[in-house]
Amino acid sequence: MKKRNIVLIVLSTLLTVGLVSGALVTYLSNTISTEISVLSPFELNSDNFEFDIEYAGDGGFALVKITNLANRDITSDVELAMSDIVGISMAVTDDINYCLASQGDMTGVSDCESDYEVWLSNNIDWADWVADSAYDVALYPSAYVMDTNGDSFIGLGYTGNSLVLPDVEFPAETTVYGLVYISTDVALSPDDVYSIDVTVRP
Repeated sequence: MKKRNIVLIVLSTLLTVGLVSGALVTYLSNTISTEISVLSPFELNSDNFEFDIEYAGDGGFALVKITNLANRDITSDVELAMSDIVGISMAVTDDINYCLASQGDMTGVSDCESDYEVWLSNNIDWADWVADSAYDVALYPSAYVMDTNGDSFIGLGYTGNSLVLPDVEFPAETTVYGLVYISTDVALSPDDVYSIDVTVRP
């Protein structure tokens, strides 16, 4: 009888110690922490994004340079937002990237970032255009902006005051170029200032 009491007392004591120990230990290690901050994966360069348009009725080109800094391919929309679209026609091509890859007739081209019009004149049937309207030579009077063979010009229309290029592919850690053409109506008010903002949307 005494032995049984001793055994029960020992078991009871061990269980009590175990319960107390379990209640005191909530974790077995220290805690570490860190913070994450992210930047946009896209860098837009404005060095050649300037239109040489002086008079109403004139047109001109500007080069957009977008770099995907991420180490993965990204597909995004590119938005070209105008402060006012009345009397403004816009067309965009990304086929100028062929020039940057030294493809096509490169005669007279030493730097594609400045000689893109020379490359276009040499390779007039290479460029496919996306625009705010269906092709009309009155709206797009440039000799370089054409609907070659009737299948190289897509009129998307404006979304509000923007021309939105959907699903543009940006390879990882690569710079992609776009050539923007603007033509103006002769009836535009003199001295008005028009702004164009380019943004990459997710």
